[in-house]
Amino acid sequence: MADPLDLWILEDDVALCRLIAEQCEQQSWHLQAFHHPRSLETALMERSPDLLLLDQMLPEKCGTDVLASLRSRNHQFPVLMISAMGAPSDRVLGLESGADDYIGKPFLFRELQLRIQKLIAKQPQAKPPTAIPTSLRLANVRFEPGLQRIHADQGDEIRLSRGESALLLAFCQQPEVVLSRQALAQLTGSLVDPERSRTFDVRISRLRRILRELTGGADLIRPLRGEGYRLESPVVEEGP
Repeated sequence: MADPLDLWILEDDVALCRLIAEQCEQQSWHLQAFHHPRSLETALMERSPDLLLLDQMLPEKCGTDVLASLRSRNHQFPVLMISAMGAPSDRVLGLESGADDYIGKPFLFRELQLRIQKLIAKQPQAKPPTAIPTSLRLANVRFEPGLQRIHADQGDEIRLSRGESALLLAFCQQPEVVLSRQALAQLTGSLVDPERSRTFDVRISRLRRILRELTGGADLIRPLRGEGYRLESPVVEEGP
């Protein structure tokens, strides 16, 4: 039996989300609701949906801005915009921003269902997801991405945040390769603009400090002015 369709919705109307979720359940679809762009950003650090339903009028930013950020970071899952702004110019703006389809409010769920099915049918056969390694070794440090922890062979365990763990995993997947801040944003699935935010600088600074502490002073993540950062260590995948 095929896995149930994994739908996400970014919509600040909680009641509408609940109604759509009830209808999706009847189709054996799973709907996960987000009511703020920041919560969607956090979830995308771990996985992606089969399809995103995206409202235009959101707290702090509009749906087309969220969509432009998604596409600039190479998130390719289909996006169906749902909006009370249904004028032709609004639909054109949504499609130009990267939406795969656009439906105006109010709408019948049957129409939404058909549009979702059509978009999903257009998607190429999905490849099996790449498994996150159980354990990675760099220098004398053991990194366990799934558990978000890191420790030296003889030393205390240090817990990482989800963002820090995703960032270190990105470095480990491309060791000794210079990664720009934009590349790191893409690899970690972040919607944060690295040119306007210090998020990556703060996370990298903490990772460098942790690695120096665990390795006795070795600076494993090297900053390269104007280029980005590079992990200065081979990485070996280990068993559990």
